[in-house]
Amino acid sequence: METAELLGALCRELPALRTVAAETGDSQALEETLAAARRGEPVTDRLRDLGLLELLESWTARTVPPDAVGAEPPGGLVDLPGLDHSGHVAHGRYRCPLGTCRRAELPRPGDDLPVCALHDSPLRFG
Repeated sequence: METAELLGALCRELPALRTVAAETGDSQALEETLAAARRGEPVTDRLRDLGLLELLESWTARTVPPDAVGAEPPGGLVDLPGLDHSGHVAHGRYRCPLGTCRRAELPRPGDDLPVCALHDSPLRFG
């Protein structure tokens, strides 16, 4: 898994990774790893040492990437709350606020604004 993909998966799955780290007594080590990621340092080996890299990779393998064919309704139509359900063209996705990862989320009706768990910032739309 390359760096941008790893950081995107780390961001998306961070709440679950924190739960696992708490169960294994590795919370402090995970937080140190996150601090290193925020500084732009490589974290692959740290995650591997914590036993979280393989877990993260297995979760990512089951997730359909937002850029995959068929992940977005045809024509980019997304049903928006408060409208007559005829849809609206949504041009773009929510993306990493710092541009350091490949995380991309489609806007969905009723969903909260997605947040980067790594940097504690809302994803930007574009």
